[in-house]
Amino acid sequence: MSDERVRVVIYLRAPEGEAEQLEKTYREISWVRGEGGSEGGGTAIAGLVRSELLRDVDRPGEYLLHSEWETLEAYRTWQFGPDHKDNPSALRPYQDRSRGRHYAVYGITSED
Repeated sequence: MSDERVRVVIYLRAPEGEAEQLEKTYREISWVRGEGGSEGGGTAIAGLVRSELLRDVDRPGEYLLHSEWETLEAYRTWQFGPDHKDNPSALRPYQDRSRGRHYAVYGITSED
């Protein structure tokens, strides 16, 4: 169903000694915040509710980039649109492809 709210998880891994750089890179990317230009000079992404970078407390260097989208359609529009396809993320070098697919899209089935 394309009008359901979704959450997207991207698995990231920082090489030894680069965790601080990964976190800095995240903070410098305006699209992950869904804000209009406050730090990165970017524009808000239609349908992006929020994003956050999560650090694994038991495995240093492993992270999740978590984002919430108003609808699956909004996410897919951005995912396959020119703003994303033609502008690779600065986080791309940190994508953890050791587990196969480096991201997952989840529909919200239950929420308090």
